[in-house]
Amino acid sequence: MVRTQSEQGSALIWFVFLVALLTLVVLTLAAAISQYILARELTDFTEQFAIAVKTKLQLSPGTNISTLASSLLTEVANKFNFAELKLADLSLEAGQTVKVSFCARWDSPIASLASTRTICELALAR
Repeated sequence: MVRTQSEQGSALIWFVFLVALLTLVVLTLAAAISQYILARELTDFTEQFAIAVKTKLQLSPGTNISTLASSLLTEVANKFNFAELKLADLSLEAGQTVKVSFCARWDSPIASLASTRTICELALAR
């Protein structure tokens, strides 16, 4: 097979393109996995918080749910590493179901894909 001058280096261009594409896919996948893990941790936290509020309400039925939740939140919030964790919703529905919603900020672990997103999770405890 005879190669001409114009064919030299054409494989290198494809190789560089494929390496760049693979790098972009890996970085995007890493960011997506990080966001998924934060969402699952926030879900676990929200569910545990809803159960804790419901348990404390059962132990002391006359307590205001907002006061109870704020005191419980100050106890446990420092033990978790959520950026801008805020209690989005707290209510006692039908007199027995505790509805809790938390939101936290997710920051991309990849500097070149600098992105932030607010993730909210909802939990109910009966």
